[in-house]
Amino acid sequence: MIEIRRRTAEAVTAFVLLGAVAFLFFHTFSFAPSPMRGYPGAAFVPRLVLTYTAIFLVIWLIRLLVLRSPLSDDSRAWEDETFQFEYRDYLITIIAVLAFVFGLDHVGFEITCFVVLGALLYPRLSSLAMTIAVSAATVIFIYLTFVLLLNVTVPLLFLPSYISF
Repeated sequence: MIEIRRRTAEAVTAFVLLGAVAFLFFHTFSFAPSPMRGYPGAAFVPRLVLTYTAIFLVIWLIRLLVLRSPLSDDSRAWEDETFQFEYRDYLITIIAVLAFVFGLDHVGFEITCFVVLGALLYPRLSSLAMTIAVSAATVIFIYLTFVLLLNVTVPLLFLPSYISF
């Protein structure tokens, strides 16, 4: 655990998020162009969302660094307020997200989702069998909901061979 001032934590969070937004906005230039001339391509909505996100992050940073005003009225308490930062849980979350993102490309949705869920649920559930059952049920539920009902394309490896309607 690390003890951090609230203002510092918020500023670091805002800068990290702003960097992530800039990276993702840059990544949208690799999206496919519109198949029809004069219409926005696949990057239009992500760019719009990222632009609005960046605007609100800049407002947050201005309020933090330039105006030095908190969102509440008690500014003295806000200046001195500290909290305990659980870096272990933070690192586990970052590793799980990265494993999910990179796993989708290499081993497909089903295996990645099953393994990441199993790894996150194993310390919290009573047994290995329960972890496997809950992870498998969750993967099948997500597949049925998003792929079959909502027709969302995900990188699948083996479920379409066994479940189809």
